[in-house]
Amino acid sequence: MISLLIYLYLKKYYPMALPKWVLQPGALFTKCFPSLYTGLLILMLLLLPKLSRSQSRQINYSITKGGDHIGWLNIDENRNGNRTTLQLTSEIKTRIIVPINVYTNESSTYENGQLIFSSISRKTNGNTKLNKQTKWMDDKYEVVENGGKENLHHAFIGINLLSLYLMEPKDIDEVYSDNHECFIKIIKTNDGGYKLKFPDGNSNCYYYKDGICMKIKIVHKFYSANIILSSKN
Repeated sequence: MISLLIYLYLKKYYPMALPKWVLQPGALFTKCFPSLYTGLLILMLLLLPKLSRSQSRQINYSITKGGDHIGWLNIDENRNGNRTTLQLTSEIKTRIIVPINVYTNESSTYENGQLIFSSISRKTNGNTKLNKQTKWMDDKYEVVENGGKENLHHAFIGINLLSLYLMEPKDIDEVYSDNHECFIKIIKTNDGGYKLKFPDGNSNCYYYKDGICMKIKIVHKFYSANIILSSKN
């Protein structure tokens, strides 16, 4: 009786996860090994809800400048219950008067829709140019950079720049920049993009399809470049 109830529950809510032999309760296996069959069903009943709460995906981009490939960028997303973690790694090798190699590592952790931790690390030609962490502590945000600490005046951060790779900001007016420690206004462009103008004069314009960022146009005071989706899984 117990195995029948478990079988009916799994067949209704997890049909794709059940092996073929489980979907055939009259099979020889169930007749010859009823206790083992019941045990396996119980095990699957315990594990499947946990597995269903954890999801991950990776999105890969190519970075081009003037039509030439100059680097790569990867985004990893992991969702587990009410917590989401985003991880960005990228490398650019180009030349602006002199050879430049830029390696970037960023991460953001959200809990119940609120940013609780982010970090940015950037090295240029092997030298650290940026190393900053933003933490939600004691009901306020604290920024740690170059050994110093300061508190932000922002009481809540629900979306930052890293999130824009995985979410089209259709109904969002502004997004938080961890680097500049401020919210940036989102401007919708005539060609369907979302443009952000930063305090340093640089700008990014994001383009989407099915909620995933397909392309980013970067306009820097020294150069222009494109970040283009190459694969996702």
